[in-house]
Amino acid sequence: MLFHASIFALALVCCASTEVSAQSKPAAQPPTFKEYRLQASYRAGVAQAYEVSEKTLIERIHSDSSRRTYQREVLTYVTVRCIENLDNISRVVVTADSIVYKFTTGPSVITYDSQKDLAPKAFPDLNGYLGALNRSFEITYSPYGEVTKITGEQVDFWKDYIQQNVADLDTLVSTIWLQSLSNESLSHLGDVQKRIIPGTKKALDSSWKHDLMLRVDGVVYEGRARSTFKSYEGGVYTIATQDTLPARTSWPLHVLEIPDLVTCLDGQAVVNCTSKLSTAGTLNGLDAEIKARFRGKVGNEVFTQSVISTQSWKLVKQYQW
Repeated sequence: MLFHASIFALALVCCASTEVSAQSKPAAQPPTFKEYRLQASYRAGVAQAYEVSEKTLIERIHSDSSRRTYQREVLTYVTVRCIENLDNISRVVVTADSIVYKFTTGPSVITYDSQKDLAPKAFPDLNGYLGALNRSFEITYSPYGEVTKITGEQVDFWKDYIQQNVADLDTLVSTIWLQSLSNESLSHLGDVQKRIIPGTKKALDSSWKHDLMLRVDGVVYEGRARSTFKSYEGGVYTIATQDTLPARTSWPLHVLEIPDLVTCLDGQAVVNCTSKLSTAGTLNGLDAEIKARFRGKVGNEVFTQSVISTQSWKLVKQYQW
């Protein structure tokens, strides 16, 4: 009995020792999530040159089921120069230096190259892309990538000129030119951030909502969109944006071969974007795939228009000026 009692006592001591050891072991710490500052940085005296491209395929279906298809390719060379950066409030000057345009409908092809052709052709769709050509304008950004102001003497002069002479101009023509000089068009062309870059710290795989606006075949699509911080590799942050944006119905439209302005009844665009931001804060590019659809009305005719568009802003050069 004494032997068995000793064995039992030894077992109790071992169990107690094991329990004390387990209790003294420090608790596991929760995993830490590294955060990265996703903020575009503009430096005074530094400029970026971008290739802004658009490839768009359009199909219009009329109420009698007849169809019209056409496609457009536009390549614009854009320079973005930072003239001031104080407390992360940046002022940049945007200039569309040149444009290469191609429009195809059936057997007809209309082209324009601003560096080769002496004068642009009298084609309304082309005019919608020429408003900002060689007319510099200034964008002011908040620290969080919001466009707080767009202005420019050359742009303002032409807008005032058109408005003062609007009585002598065809309504369709004046609307096309004024829209090409509008803040919506200038922002679409020159604002590479598109409100996607949050200007704050984010962890990998985190998401956030923000305002987003894009112009697709002349229609403005805008609303709240969701972006996700997808990866960080080789000094480059990748952000994916996927959402659906409604069409702005108060925006009058020019549609091929329709001589009057069109009213947008409703519409939406499914947007998939990928933004690339370097650790230095340089916007390396934005690629967007957009599938849009809207219903338009002119007179008593109601039609639908489907659009597939790929648009990109690609950094080709950065330099001091």
